[in-house]
Amino acid sequence: LLRLRYMMYHKAAVCTLLFLLFTSFSVESSGKGNVLTIGLKRVQRELTVERLSALARMVKSNTNGNEQAVTLTDIQDVYYYGAMSFGTPKQLVNVMFSTGSADLWIVSSDYCAINDVYCSTHTTYSHNVSTTYMKNGTRFHSQYGMGSGSGYISIDDIAVGELQVTDQYFGEATSIDNSTASTKFDGIFGLAYPSLSSTGTTPPFVNMIKQNIVNESVFAFYLNRVDEKTDGELILGGIDANHYTGNIVYTPVVNQTYWLIKIDGMYINSQIVSSNNTAIPDTGTTLLSGPTEYMDQVNKVIGGQKMGDYYLVNCSTVDSMPNVTFVISNTSFVLEPKDYILKTSYGSAVACVSGFVGSDSPDFYILGDVFMRKYYTV
Repeated sequence: LLRLRYMMYHKAAVCTLLFLLFTSFSVESSGKGNVLTIGLKRVQRELTVERLSALARMVKSNTNGNEQAVTLTDIQDVYYYGAMSFGTPKQLVNVMFSTGSADLWIVSSDYCAINDVYCSTHTTYSHNVSTTYMKNGTRFHSQYGMGSGSGYISIDDIAVGELQVTDQYFGEATSIDNSTASTKFDGIFGLAYPSLSSTGTTPPFVNMIKQNIVNESVFAFYLNRVDEKTDGELILGGIDANHYTGNIVYTPVVNQTYWLIKIDGMYINSQIVSSNNTAIPDTGTTLLSGPTEYMDQVNKVIGGQKMGDYYLVNCSTVDSMPNVTFVISNTSFVLEPKDYILKTSYGSAVACVSGFVGSDSPDFYILGDVFMRKYYTV
């Protein structure tokens, strides 16, 4: 039996106010495991006005009012990846850790026969050299808005650092699309609910809990700001006390696919914009999206000029713009202008663009990078 809940920690710092969104798995288990800290590499493509417009259009097309159908990992301009291994002896690869997916899959060495250029810059998994590999053969296909992978299910031991899972089912991709091939990672490590899995397999972190590999049934993301030296951090089995202080604030997960939580209200300064909505904090989304009606209202107040699917603002007025606050479990999560205004290239000039973008959903938000750089997510 898997029981999940969502919690929040409140972080008070000297210069910055941060919060912790705390996701907790609980399973019936005994014994003690480990805690592992994983250094994450941050990859950001150049955020041009043209690309931002494409991202905004993707947010609109990938939200349709049905929370369960919203595609999260597809709206990626910034992604974080880290190392793990497959097989015996260990084959080291890089994977994107995604809260918007429940699948674990890796590109197979079989793919090299049709794309040797890809294999010259990436590491693939070869089951032929693993002594712990077991064949399954069930076909799988994982579709993302900006990518896809397909192949067959395999079984092998995997490891993230010293955390080793035995007999993990995962997708061995023999075909990937060009968008996926252009990234720096070799596969995806999903951290969403098991019911979201398109491969029908148990996510690796759930197996870590079941096999008593981790100390606690929690994982924690620290996503850096652009000007910070470190790229980011993922902890499996614990949290980093250096990233938060204060009391725990609890809020329930209201959907057993994505990490869907309830938003009590959104405010511009003290003026309420919306109430009784839902949201998903997502590690693979650049912008903060919400119902078009509410996002247009926010962008109007900050002086945004609509250009296609996004809003330009005057860079000289950023400091005087209002705060935007999300209230979750009676706790205020404040976004200052420096948090929600993005600087982009516009030819040879620099443009300031609102990080708020509308979607077709009537009451649903995706709290992407704009939100999560300020909120330590666990």
